[in-house]
Amino acid sequence: MTALHAGRECPASLRRLAAVLFALPLLACTGGGESIAPTEFTVRFVATNDLLAPVTILVDGSPYAILISGRSAGLSLSSKARMTWISAKPADAHGQPIPDQIGEVNVSVAAINGVLDITNVIDDQTYITASIFNHARQPASIGVFDGTTLSCASQIPAATANASGFTQTGYYRLGARTEFRAYATLDCTGAFVAWPNSLLANFEAKSGLVVLTLSALP
Repeated sequence: MTALHAGRECPASLRRLAAVLFALPLLACTGGGESIAPTEFTVRFVATNDLLAPVTILVDGSPYAILISGRSAGLSLSSKARMTWISAKPADAHGQPIPDQIGEVNVSVAAINGVLDITNVIDDQTYITASIFNHARQPASIGVFDGTTLSCASQIPAATANASGFTQTGYYRLGARTEFRAYATLDCTGAFVAWPNSLLANFEAKSGLVVLTLSALP
């Protein structure tokens, strides 16, 4: 008995071609089972400066926004933009900036998820800044000792009859052996009095601020 067909039989070669054409759209959509992410996209976020020092945000090496302490700004950047930020440095008696230990900080724009908080913890390292009030009637220099190296961070004027001397240091790494020192000389040499690590650890969250008082010098 001869089998009956509803229509004409399709040649084998045409059946193979149809199978190949059917498979092509599937391969294009699935990419072999991997989704294809966009190579560039817009990232919108709010940047907040929690540091005591003003911060300049740079995009592709050019200043883009300046945030004073506690201020925020909405930003919209390409995911491929090169973003960094730097903090302002305190000045010496001659108006020259005193370098501290926060350098130019890199930020991955593509990894920002709506909010960028600029705080005193950078890459898991804590930094602190000190507001120092001098009640002694003589000026002093302020050093930061990390257990190995001494950085001369600032000079503080003597107290007067009406006001304490004051200085604000830059930001310095807080380690297990970090201490701040006050020297009777103006170049961080000779005898000193120290604020111990246990006192420095009581810094303000996010800003890294510690408030120190100098009553007498050696």
